[in-house]
Amino acid sequence: MSIPCFISMGTCLLGVQGHGQVKDSISVISYDDKLTFGIDLSTDFDEFMVDSPDVGNFHLVTNNEVKLTLRLNYKIFGVSAGFTPGFLPGNDDDGQRGESSFQSYQVNVFPGRLVQNVFFRRMKGFYVENTSDFLPTWNVGGPYLQFPDLKSITWGGSTGFVLNRDFSLRALLNRQEWQLESRGSLVPMIRYEFTKMTNNFEDDTYGKENIVDLRAGMGYYYNWVVAPKLNIAPSLRAGIGPKFSKYTLAGQVEKNNYLVAEYGAGLQLGYNTDRFYMGIIGELNGTSYRDSDSNDISNNLWHAVFYVGYRLEPPKKLKDFFDRNKPVIGKHR
Repeated sequence: MSIPCFISMGTCLLGVQGHGQVKDSISVISYDDKLTFGIDLSTDFDEFMVDSPDVGNFHLVTNNEVKLTLRLNYKIFGVSAGFTPGFLPGNDDDGQRGESSFQSYQVNVFPGRLVQNVFFRRMKGFYVENTSDFLPTWNVGGPYLQFPDLKSITWGGSTGFVLNRDFSLRALLNRQEWQLESRGSLVPMIRYEFTKMTNNFEDDTYGKENIVDLRAGMGYYYNWVVAPKLNIAPSLRAGIGPKFSKYTLAGQVEKNNYLVAEYGAGLQLGYNTDRFYMGIIGELNGTSYRDSDSNDISNNLWHAVFYVGYRLEPPKKLKDFFDRNKPVIGKHR
């Protein structure tokens, strides 16, 4: 059984002024001496699409429309945890689209101009968005075709480098800095992921696919400072790299290698003061490849975010710990 068959059967500013900020260049102001708390509310549409000569188009998505992400940033570190609570609108229609679950955990580190990210993501429960293509009698409002046991777990990370020292990627990713003058930068980056997909089929067979993705790419980010406290930041990125897959079903093993194209675009509008920030983001992140059976397979994540956060003085014990270990931790810029 090919990989698309497995998929088809069961995959980042309003105002109270504070003090203590440090200017590291004429273009960037730093808030790394502040402890920052943030909340993101995002509407995500994560779709896996297979365009197969045999079965046509097949759109597999999760029933997790609104995600809540909590963020904590200090010095060069940022951590976040995301989930989909049932009390949020759009997460309570399990009867029609099936029950889904989502968790994500992420750590960002910004040593100098390096950008390091590691993450864990788990998704379970998918439904077929274009159910009407497979069930001619299906009506809007009826239950979709569902794969409640289909689960995707991914461990991954990325490493990048900001070529322009006067451009702050941190201002866009974790809001621990603010761009004072309009600047842009190319950011070369490598990405690495391991994904395990599993599904229990109706005939009691168990399918498992282990996937390793390695990609090298280039992104361009521009931070346009339209007012002292207001910015607009568009971005584009593209990459390419190999995908290694091992699929097991009922004791039968199939191994495949593919070349994957990666693409992405985003637009961010932010408002910032020394204490309080907020903004909105719209993004598309995706990958696409063709397998040995001429199936076109893509994964697109459409991501819309409202974020808000507040900076405050860190607890004395936390500040003392980082001060004592400054030679080990290092400066952010």
